[in-house]
Amino acid sequence: MSSFSNAAVPAGETAWREDAAADAPADSATPDNFTPAKNPDDGVPGVFDMTPNDAVAMAEHPDAVGFFKVVPWVRKFPVLGIAVEAFGPVFIFSLGSCYFLMKGITENIVGFSKQPMMSKRYGIDAVRYQRLAGITKMGTSIKAFIAVITDIFPLFGYTKRWYMFGSCLIGFAFTLGYGLLPAKKSSADIAAGFMFLSVFARANVDLLSEGHYSRLIRRNAKAGPAMVSWIWWMIMFGTIIASLIQGPLSDGGKMQIGLYVAAALHIFPCIIFIMNWYDEKKNKVERHEDAVRLYNDMKIARREHRVRAHAKRRQDKADGNKTVSYFQPEEGTIRMEPLEGENDDDLVGFSNAVAVADDADLAFGDDYADDDETEFQEPDIATFCCGAVEVNKEVFVRNWKIVVYSVVMTCAVITMACVTILGTIWDLLYACIAVSVVCCVCAFLTLPRVIAKANVFTYFDFVLYISLPGVLDTFYVADEACVPGGPHFSYTFYNTVGAVIQNVAGMVGVAMFTYMFSHMRYQVVMCITVIIRIVASVFDLVMVERWNVYIGIPDHAMYICGDAIVYELCYMLGYMPIVMLLSRVCPRGSESMVYALMAGFGNLGSSMSNTIGSLLVELAWPIDTKVKPCDYSNARWLIITGHLAIPALIIPLGFLMMPSARICDDIDVNGHAIHKQVKAEVKEEEKDKKDKKVKKVDAVEPFESSESD
Repeated sequence: MSSFSNAAVPAGETAWREDAAADAPADSATPDNFTPAKNPDDGVPGVFDMTPNDAVAMAEHPDAVGFFKVVPWVRKFPVLGIAVEAFGPVFIFSLGSCYFLMKGITENIVGFSKQPMMSKRYGIDAVRYQRLAGITKMGTSIKAFIAVITDIFPLFGYTKRWYMFGSCLIGFAFTLGYGLLPAKKSSADIAAGFMFLSVFARANVDLLSEGHYSRLIRRNAKAGPAMVSWIWWMIMFGTIIASLIQGPLSDGGKMQIGLYVAAALHIFPCIIFIMNWYDEKKNKVERHEDAVRLYNDMKIARREHRVRAHAKRRQDKADGNKTVSYFQPEEGTIRMEPLEGENDDDLVGFSNAVAVADDADLAFGDDYADDDETEFQEPDIATFCCGAVEVNKEVFVRNWKIVVYSVVMTCAVITMACVTILGTIWDLLYACIAVSVVCCVCAFLTLPRVIAKANVFTYFDFVLYISLPGVLDTFYVADEACVPGGPHFSYTFYNTVGAVIQNVAGMVGVAMFTYMFSHMRYQVVMCITVIIRIVASVFDLVMVERWNVYIGIPDHAMYICGDAIVYELCYMLGYMPIVMLLSRVCPRGSESMVYALMAGFGNLGSSMSNTIGSLLVELAWPIDTKVKPCDYSNARWLIITGHLAIPALIIPLGFLMMPSARICDDIDVNGHAIHKQVKAEVKEEEKDKKDKKVKKVDAVEPFESSESD
């Protein structure tokens, strides 16, 4: 993403901006749904990396014009109207349908069936269920490897389209297989593996969709929160439908029927991808557009640095001061090179070598070497199998660190999955420590600093809120023989009513994010969500200790007023800012890789949270569901430790890892809010405007060193 917007450029620089854009190669694949800026001060022709300020000048999507004439009320519909106007009705409704079916209904039917299938149909105890429950989440952690494959090896001319189609077929097969396994204890481990693979397939569709819409958010950042909110509304609506299907089936002992429904729902998204309703462009077109944008950004960045450095030198000479070296940029200007130790060459799109070369030109009086010496180069794309498989060599070269990190993470996840199923508790402990250390260290070694921090924070945000499904899930649905006087929730209530309330709260959270929290700082939103989560966990402690019965509050009311409402809302408010952050800083052409790393690392954290819960249950505070009545005496300590004490560590970690910026701010590669730097720069330029006027670069005189005092 370019670190400069025209708001930061004084009037005297407009002319050479036009020249820089004119020198760039024509973009033959300009999106039909966007128009270039109306005048040079509104934007640089040929540069389609739009900032929020530029988005104001863009026309609405051409398909949206006719659509709103037929159904004008949609324009006024919260979130949806903004998204359709910016991105078009076909894409928005196709995207929403895909998420509604895949991540909404299908994913949650599989999730809701997990506890009754494992405990009732296969007959395993709570301790074993606690361990196997984390296996399913690991399926989303290895999708980073698939992201590497899709970005480097496009299939049949498209980077994402046919991989999503194939993933739907794989998801269909393993979801159906999971439902057809015989009802015996030995099927539990196989079922966990089938869930792992079916979740992995759906996760691929999710991440490739994220990679596609992140490219669109780059061009229209103002409508980005609306699109993300629309997606989550569809997911939550699908979750409600899934709960209405699976809850009664589980109570009736026919929990496998829901899995047959889930398997069938993989078919409709296949039609979306066959018809290309996502409107994905061919790989060669997208790579060409990325190369054009990168070329333009490099030329403009080089010239802006030279003009500003020269203007500073002339001003210093006029004031009789010693010339300030270009290697020390003036305070308030936007740094094109990362800070010391932050080598972002492979991801950002700007090579540090460009800025260094320009510094050398200025420092040694190279008369501003001609920019045309850097020729535009088309991306190097090789083809195999009669054109069925392409190889994006430049994507691999620019992002080889991401490729290495993806392979490391995939190996780590497979290791954790094998140890979880086959290893001892001590094997699990050692693997947990090793995987956490290796993945976190590799994040900082291979990713730009701001992306690495966001990934590691997402990981620990999940890890530090210890997941205890083997304790709480089994406690809430246990019968009278297991927990005398307990809640005894039915699956219809626990999965259906609870899920409906959770997702209504989640929709409220999405709306709050769009209209309220999107203008807050990342750290503020993070603190709010952590505190609310901790407070909500007190309700679990109250119910496990049965204190609510003593004061006359029914279990159903206590559950609804506590965790059922709060957790999903906090999850949305905590996760959506990370999505917006990465949509602003992830590198062009590698969106799927970056989103896969973030989502995969976050889901690895969720699985690791489950694993830590297993360690606590098996080593420190065991529970026993094999005896009657069941022994949940240690549940209080598990809740206090995992839901009240340890999550408080997320707050200081958030201030350390998250950017000091608002969610709506454009940020640079170092995580700094650009709007502050822009305001300072404009103010300084306006102050100097009366004393100097910057000409075109060709008219700038050679650098002359000032004599020292």
